[in-house]
Amino acid sequence: MSDKKHWITKIVPALAFAAGIIIASVGGIMTISSSLKLVMFDSDPYSYITEESCRYDYSKPVIDGVNAIRNDAEIGKCMIDRRQEEMIRFQKSQQENMIEGVSALIVGGILLLAFRRKK
Repeated sequence: MSDKKHWITKIVPALAFAAGIIIASVGGIMTISSSLKLVMFDSDPYSYITEESCRYDYSKPVIDGVNAIRNDAEIGKCMIDRRQEEMIRFQKSQQENMIEGVSALIVGGILLLAFRRKK
């Protein structure tokens, strides 16, 4: 019984320390990546905002099976609004990713400190 307990007391701290290294590494990568994306990009690099999505006014009722078509000024305003919404969504998404990364750094750091080998 004591041999089994001795084996467990050696392997559990080593595994916790290794998990701490992995979690802290992933957290650091996520934090750096999200920070750089916020600095480098104004919005999501894969934005699918097109003029076609703003051409028809889906908020008005359909007349004879056709949605009302917006004029050029309304389409321009719609495009600006959609780009602003996309930018806000992208920034919020990256901030959430940064929070998750910092959380992983903290948890990994705690595991590293708690289970480091003492001489």
